[in-house]
Amino acid sequence: MAQPTTNIKYIEFTSEEQDIMALKELQAAVVERQEALERLLQVIQDLHESGIFDILHGLLVSKEKIAGILLEQILKPSVLGTVKNAMTAMGTVSKIDPNQLSTLTEALVSGLEAGQERLESNKKAGMFELAKALRDPGMNRALVLMLGFLQGLGQAL
Repeated sequence: MAQPTTNIKYIEFTSEEQDIMALKELQAAVVERQEALERLLQVIQDLHESGIFDILHGLLVSKEKIAGILLEQILKPSVLGTVKNAMTAMGTVSKIDPNQLSTLTEALVSGLEAGQERLESNKKAGMFELAKALRDPGMNRALVLMLGFLQGLGQAL
């Protein structure tokens, strides 16, 4: 029966041998990924030529100053108010049915175009024309919508 191995010798590489092995592994990785590395180098060259690296370097060098200015600007009451208003507006728009919003915006554009044409014609509106307009189905629908809108607005206030 064989004797158990009790003495294990590890192969220890010198620092120079370790460097050579690391370079061989790196060389193999470069060869394996040659096309990707060439494309990456081209992107880096393009960024350098466009001045992006200079801008990034300037940002990094002045990061504390830039962060201070940015924070100072963000904390201004007008900016905070704008952010709050934008969030409120987004919340309001998200509550509206997309089909209703689409119909309303299309109608708004159409109404603005018709209104602009009417203004450009310099035609004045009289009482008779207002009474006649109430019988127009499109005008009646718009008035019903506006009356309902005003009623809902008043109830919410």
